[in-house]
Amino acid sequence: MNGQGKTSILESIYVLSNLRSFRDNDLHPLLRSGCSSSQIRGDFRIAEATRAELKVELVQGPKRFEKRAFINQKLSRSAVEYFGLKLNHSPIQFHAINLNPASTDLIRGEPAVRRTYLNQSISSESPEYLDILKHYQKSLDQKNALLKQDEKIDFKLLEILNENLALSGAKLILFRLTYLNRINQTFTGFLKKIAPAQTPVFAGYKSGETLYFNGHFEIPSLENLVENLNQKFIQKGSLERHRKTSVVGPHRDDLMFKVGTKVSPLLPDLVDVGSQGEIRSVLLALKLAELEEFERITGVRPVLLIDDFSSELDSSRRNFLLRYLKDSDLQIFVTSTDDLSQSLESSGTLIRMSQGRMC
Repeated sequence: MNGQGKTSILESIYVLSNLRSFRDNDLHPLLRSGCSSSQIRGDFRIAEATRAELKVELVQGPKRFEKRAFINQKLSRSAVEYFGLKLNHSPIQFHAINLNPASTDLIRGEPAVRRTYLNQSISSESPEYLDILKHYQKSLDQKNALLKQDEKIDFKLLEILNENLALSGAKLILFRLTYLNRINQTFTGFLKKIAPAQTPVFAGYKSGETLYFNGHFEIPSLENLVENLNQKFIQKGSLERHRKTSVVGPHRDDLMFKVGTKVSPLLPDLVDVGSQGEIRSVLLALKLAELEEFERITGVRPVLLIDDFSSELDSSRRNFLLRYLKDSDLQIFVTSTDDLSQSLESSGTLIRMSQGRMC
């Protein structure tokens, strides 16, 4: 039955791992109505005699909403520190990846959805990327504030901000291109297994007017990316001042999916020509590639969260996912309105939810 609180369990696990929800960027809804604070805690049994704890506190203060993350009762100073310690410097080594077969927003949604996906996927395995992203966002906010001023613009300050954005922005683009190029083979392999008769789909990263097809380009050097951004700042400077906002940089880039038998910028977009089933195949292949590559790079086997398993997947895609889960050594949390105990053939624990409570 829907509306019983199944997804909230998965959401809590995900917040412990990623410090955000897979349903909404805003964590306010996790506060119970009438309450000013909430707590999510995960106890981890690493070995018989070794236990550890992750905890996230959400507090609505008189002036602002706060999110506090703890590892073994020690407050993390930042998300960068939390991610780094959680993966590399504690016995926990915990990461969760969410898969909702019914949600196609990653393919059909706005570019911001796909940028968020890239930022989150890369940050989860590289706290350095998250640190660069924060520096970039800070400089971007300062630049936009400067462009919105009614008085004469301080061009010297604008030049300094553009220099900061060119360097940090180029680093972000380089991270993204490297990541997408790295998962390309895994993504393509999964897609062929999930839907062998489906027309090939090529993932591409669009930066400005340039479209980089994964696996079909040489990754540019950092110096070339910096120079490219500097040139664009010059070319678009008057447009930015006219619009009073920044129009150049990785905050405008997009992850695209093109359909065809041969790589070409003229290929149609998957969102325009793909069926619902084909889009779900691409989504499933992308998420499984993310999972496999995360383990390969970090050495940490993620926990897989599958929400609403029974909805929207046809029998062939569902059977593929079931076979994959049976053959993997993943720890998996699955929500469904159906009884999956026989399908998964595992010794897992079945938890029933009723009106927000386990029973």
